[in-house]
Amino acid sequence: MPHRLAPGPSAAPFVVFVLASPMLFAAGAAAQEKSSNAETPRAGEEVKGDTRVVEIDEVERGLSVGVDYGPAYYLPGAGAGSVNLNPTSTSPSTRVGVRVGYDLLNNLTLDAFVLGTFSTGVIDLDDVRDGKTTGDVALLAPGAGVRFAFITTERVFAFVRAGVGYALWFPPSLAGGATGSVHTDASLGVEYYTRLRHVSVGVEAAFQAILAPNAFGVHVYPTLKYTF
Repeated sequence: MPHRLAPGPSAAPFVVFVLASPMLFAAGAAAQEKSSNAETPRAGEEVKGDTRVVEIDEVERGLSVGVDYGPAYYLPGAGAGSVNLNPTSTSPSTRVGVRVGYDLLNNLTLDAFVLGTFSTGVIDLDDVRDGKTTGDVALLAPGAGVRFAFITTERVFAFVRAGVGYALWFPPSLAGGATGSVHTDASLGVEYYTRLRHVSVGVEAAFQAILAPNAFGVHVYPTLKYTF
């Protein structure tokens, strides 16, 4: 009987994150360098009186796209109905996320996201001899969330966020045969809107609960966002 090993975590999420970052900054720089003198103001600009001097918004609000990347630490799974995503404490999982949001108010945002986590497993030789799948496991969770900023200044926002979605296991055999689980998460974060008015950076700490089968983890990650 052939032995099957689950594929290892791909480097693709890190490559996507690295490639996306300079493009977001470049787009923000291009927007910032446009002339602020115009008869017809663009989005985010306002002509004051008859001076034809355009006043530019310090911070852009509206449609945005953001990315994040960082470690994810999961509690040890114990017993039936749990998945042990970090069998060794020295090998945390890797998290990568993409988020599209829209600002309903200055401090209220709705978003849709896709979150992936990639965990390095331990090869079980007994499972290999029995022809069972063993090794690494990945989780892909699309979902929707809401963000509320409880502290707002001109450029710094402190916020809480909550999300829910459906997480898909790869391969399912390492999650007790389950194809997917309910995904929930809650996070606390800080975001800073840079002088490139379309670009903001931040950091978040999130608690993730995967249900049926169960996995509970803490994620800490930087964020990069471009607002159109």
